[in-house]
Amino acid sequence: MSNSVKSNYEESLSPQLHMALADVLSDDTKPPTISVNDAIKSFSGGKTMISVEEGASESAMHGIVGVGRGWEPPRLITFCDEDARPGYNSMKAHEYQDSAAILEAKVNVLAALIHHARHCTAYTGAGISTASGINDYASKAKQSIATGSGALDRKKSKGSRLDTSPTYSHFVLASMHRAGLLSHWVQQNHDGLPQKAGYPQSELNEIHGSWFDPSNPVVPMSGSLREDLLERLHHERNKTDLCLAIGTSLCGMNADSIVEVTAKNALFLRRRKVGLGSVIIGIQRTAMDNLATLRIFAKIDDVMALLAQKLSLDVPTLGYVPSIPRNCIVDGQHNIFRVPYLPNGAPSQQRLRSQTEKPVINWDLSVGARVKLTAGPGKGFEGEIISTPDTEVSLEMNKSYSVRFPCTREGENLGKGLKVYRFGIWWIEAACNGSLTLLPLVNVK
Repeated sequence: MSNSVKSNYEESLSPQLHMALADVLSDDTKPPTISVNDAIKSFSGGKTMISVEEGASESAMHGIVGVGRGWEPPRLITFCDEDARPGYNSMKAHEYQDSAAILEAKVNVLAALIHHARHCTAYTGAGISTASGINDYASKAKQSIATGSGALDRKKSKGSRLDTSPTYSHFVLASMHRAGLLSHWVQQNHDGLPQKAGYPQSELNEIHGSWFDPSNPVVPMSGSLREDLLERLHHERNKTDLCLAIGTSLCGMNADSIVEVTAKNALFLRRRKVGLGSVIIGIQRTAMDNLATLRIFAKIDDVMALLAQKLSLDVPTLGYVPSIPRNCIVDGQHNIFRVPYLPNGAPSQQRLRSQTEKPVINWDLSVGARVKLTAGPGKGFEGEIISTPDTEVSLEMNKSYSVRFPCTREGENLGKGLKVYRFGIWWIEAACNGSLTLLPLVNVK
């Protein structure tokens, strides 16, 4: 790195970021490099990002920490000159990958950032779930390595997408949380895969809706975010010093602000320069790449598998199995629970520490029980439990309740007809341990 570039680079970083990078980016430990003039010839004559997209800067290819280091540019894997997200602040749908040497160097940096973070938040988009068999919006090429013929290790979709299993990346993020390395997860997807991987519902913000929460239906593209979830997003944004943007196009959604603000906090765009910034992981470019502290171009499961090694994580992949305290189960009733909440769904101060304490409410989720939504577009709608996990034949982590309500989704059909919604079994454990700020549904007297 030249002295002038290195000086400008160092001046742009926050003190916390300087500390995190002190060891992994020393001149003695930098990865193999390639000159800018020779970059177009790399990968045995194959095309790279700067040969496909003129003007691609070093910061867009590697993040701010890669500026001036001579890292070779990401390799073009799939050419697709369509917009990834038409109608939004979108880049082209080309797909890129870093070389093995550069990927390892970048994941070393990523591990260092995570170890130095005080409040690390994951912000995930559809790209984290494509390996599970769920399609995304941004992969346009027929030979895409995410969803097309190039996705050789992708699970084939079988049956309902509601029964999809987590990817390895979901399990890694859940393990990071258990290890105290991930504080919060903002989930743009609706698939319930974080919870199926064992991530606690109480530390998850399903900002765009959920297939497993009737009080939080999928938000239409022109719809409104739930006010309480948006408020929590802002609360977590103010606390986050490192944001991991994984598999998201970052094309201008309201919730994308958690990535942008965290990035700017750590870099020269704001005088106070605090935190570690944002890391963007995915195979397509985004409009925020130039703001990233670190930019990684690779398949998400590959990145997370390498990261798990660097962090020495134990990553069980058996999936979620609920842990319900015995004293929270009403005697002889498999679907009635003693939970520390008030009848309106608000938390109670009382905790069930022993079987001798009186429960605050009995939460009845047995077949035929009448329930009412406490939040969302359908707040106040009444419905009925029509099936329970013990009446379903499926994998443990895919079990859920089925509830019938009038249409709960924002739009012209709101409140019309009757629809069946899933209610994830993980809500039961969260309710029993009192970690929820509000029960999604309560019993009707």
